[in-house]
Amino acid sequence: MSAQTQFAAKVKDLIAQSKNLSLHARKQVLELLDEARKKIIGDLRGINPESFSAAQLNTLKQSIERAMTQFGAQATSTIDALETTGYNLGARTVAQPLVAAGLESSMLGQVDTAKLKIVQGYTADLITGLSRDAAAKVNSTIQRSFLGGQKVDDIIKQIGRALDDEKGFTGLFSPIGRRATSIAMNEIGRVNSMASQARMEDAVEHHPDLQKQWHHLAIAMVPRPGHIAADGQVVNVDEPFIVEGEALMFPRDPSGSAENTIGCHCMQAPYFAEDVLKPNDGQKSLLDQLGISVKAA
Repeated sequence: MSAQTQFAAKVKDLIAQSKNLSLHARKQVLELLDEARKKIIGDLRGINPESFSAAQLNTLKQSIERAMTQFGAQATSTIDALETTGYNLGARTVAQPLVAAGLESSMLGQVDTAKLKIVQGYTADLITGLSRDAAAKVNSTIQRSFLGGQKVDDIIKQIGRALDDEKGFTGLFSPIGRRATSIAMNEIGRVNSMASQARMEDAVEHHPDLQKQWHHLAIAMVPRPGHIAADGQVVNVDEPFIVEGEALMFPRDPSGSAENTIGCHCMQAPYFAEDVLKPNDGQKSLLDQLGISVKAA
């Protein structure tokens, strides 16, 4: 197997790992949110709308706030760990293909985790804000419904009855779920791209022919046409990609617009032009002397 083939195979494998990590993050966050939803609905069923009291609603309100606070804490911890995994995976997306192609990689030291810590703190703030906002919306909906004399089953229908693994939630929990999973997947992907960019900037000093390539992953339900068009785009490591007319150093570049970076599921990966990893004349001559026949695929 040629160096080019081994390099490309390793890049493909690592991109698949990143895609699976994003999908795993979505599943984990939705499951945690579903636990909070079940707790809230369980408490709802204990109230008779025909004889409710202000004290009962206040107790329910506090229970909802506790359920969403617990979700926020658990989701933050889960995403924090997945961001660390994503960051390390981003670094490996550069180092391992170099190794697979037989190129020098020992010069690559540890990736600085300072940016990872910043993103983790930012993510924690987003999840905390989401949890508080969700609790307020659920409480508001329930109180209005009780005042309007609705039946408990009708109120539960508004909140959302069940989690569909493919479509997410129904009812009020639907936008909450979309926002929570968007935060998780976006920030995990962001640190992945940051780590791969930092690693490529290190590697290009020793491998001047190294470039980077944009890869569109088919995860989003409504993919952006401009991101599909950018699939396969190759630029130098220190240059930005041009995506929907905007310069982005990597997918989910925080300097880019929200419209072009939030909810993006694309990846970047190291790239060598086809002829770079082929044996040169000197290498072919040496291999011929050793009786080894080489044909570049």
